Amino acid sequence: MRLNLSSLAFGSTIIKGGGTPSWGTELGQSKPEYKFTVDGCEEILVGMLYNSVNLHHVSLPLGKGGHIDCASDIEACHLASVFHNVYINGIKINYPFIMVMIKELSASHSGRRSIKYSEKITYCHDGLNLSNLEFFRIAREKLGLTWDSCWFIYEVNVKNLDELHFKAVIVNKEYGESYHESAERKEIWQELIDEQER
Repeated sequence: MRLNLSSLAFGSTIIKGGGTPSWGTELGQSKPEYKFTVDGCEEILVGMLYNSVNLHHVSLPLGKGGHIDCASDIEACHLASVFHNVYINGIKINYPFIMVMIKELSASHSGRRSIKYSEKITYCHDGLNLSNLEFFRIAREKLGLTWDSCWFIYEVNVKNLDELHFKAVIVNKEYGESYHESAERKEIWQELIDEQER
């Protein structure tokens, strides 16, 4: 399933306007039903169900301000999952990854489901304390990246129900990248994806 471009991105800044990742991808867009229409989302949802965990053990930020709440206290949260077999560009990352499905309640998109994968999502249960922030730290090490490296994930797939496979593009292995505006970044990154997919 293709992710919203720049929703899972690191090491880039936008000079004119914001550039903060949205940390999520919608699963469908047509009002009012918002059916699951994004190609490949069914396998993601089946994988999430297979790897589901109790919402009481997951915390995440939703909305502006960065306030973190327990997923079971957030009406919008419907499903949380912890994948233990995770790969980026075929490289196994020896650390789990957490994803949450939410149902948006805002007036403009009420009912639309999205997958969230913020670096601030955590899972704590039976002495196990996991965070996506730690996943991305380990992922950088495995990929030979620095904290400042510019890179992004543009696709996620599930194989064998319990394997999460990310496709990523390394834009600059050493340093961050700056773009005049988000449209410029989108165009450049799409070209990089097209090159990688050839």
